[in-house]
Amino acid sequence: MEKHKYNENQSVFRVGESPDKMYLLVKGSVGIFLPTNETTKPNFVIQENELFGEMGVIENELRMATARCMVESEIISITKDEFNKKVNESDVFVKGSLKALSYRLRTVEKKM
Repeated sequence: MEKHKYNENQSVFRVGESPDKMYLLVKGSVGIFLPTNETTKPNFVIQENELFGEMGVIENELRMATARCMVESEIISITKDEFNKKVNESDVFVKGSLKALSYRLRTVEKKM
């Protein structure tokens, strides 16, 4: 687990990148921009104490959006391996639920 500081407008990850980490926003605000969004207004806004970047890690799929800090932000990251270790130590229902929810959300977003 690592804590990072990001500047306003700095990208955390970009659409199409390999998902090597997931994130927890500690301080600030992060905008999620879908590939069709060419504006400065995000499709979704991540608030403090929210996770993001989890779908790619859970499904091992390329990033389907860009995450960019709207203001100076502090973010904690956990690697895919660290996350998978935690998931593998959990109950089969927890593991199955994570994958099912992530898959369903990704499927809905692809249809948009």
